[in-house]
Amino acid sequence: MKSFVITMSGNPDSVKMVENLERSIRATSTNLSLERFEAVVPKGDQGGTSITDAMFEVFGNSVRWTWPIENGETFICFRTGLHLKQYPAIDQNRVKACALSHFSLWKKCIDLDEPIVILEHDANFTCKFDPEDYADKEWGVIGLNDPRGNTRKGQKFHQMLIRQEGLQKVPQIDDASEPPLPMGIAGNSAYIIRPHAAKDLLAKTLEVGMWPNDAIMCRQVFPWLRVTYPYYTNVQAGISTTTKL
Repeated sequence: MKSFVITMSGNPDSVKMVENLERSIRATSTNLSLERFEAVVPKGDQGGTSITDAMFEVFGNSVRWTWPIENGETFICFRTGLHLKQYPAIDQNRVKACALSHFSLWKKCIDLDEPIVILEHDANFTCKFDPEDYADKEWGVIGLNDPRGNTRKGQKFHQMLIRQEGLQKVPQIDDASEPPLPMGIAGNSAYIIRPHAAKDLLAKTLEVGMWPNDAIMCRQVFPWLRVTYPYYTNVQAGISTTTKL
């Protein structure tokens, strides 16, 4: 199965993390042949495809960003009924660029017409992974990452998964009294995606507007979303190139 790692070739920290990822693949005898995929970057950053160019490559036209971008901004998406909340980032263009890097790989999955593995540069394999083990036709995306420390309410997420092994639906971690926030896999740092799921995700993006990739890929909208326990990956320690810089 083809696998792609989103890489900022002009950023030494990104390149170092990809090298660490490659070492983790070898160390765990994981059955992947990794290809570096140049990240989408905000205008003015070194290397990579610009936000505007990537948008037109993926969608063929301009698509409005409809996720909150102002500090503390929240509102309801009336098409989905979901509660949208601003992502904490010094530069919201980095959030957009990250999303478009994933959208670009979703389009690649469609163009290849086969499942692929998508990895962010800070992914790290912690045990042997063979994508051929997952032949079940019910899934469209499988998240591979440990939720602890890597997603909202990650410890609760983990406690709900460890009750059984194998593929599971993304758990319902919010109480009925809480705002219905999008809930998906444990971050988008490591997952397998099938072409039909990639088509569904891009079609929904055209319908509701562009959101962060890990928000549009949520259990409330897509019933084919799965996670697996035990986990295959975690996230390398370091500075986030999306939310911290």
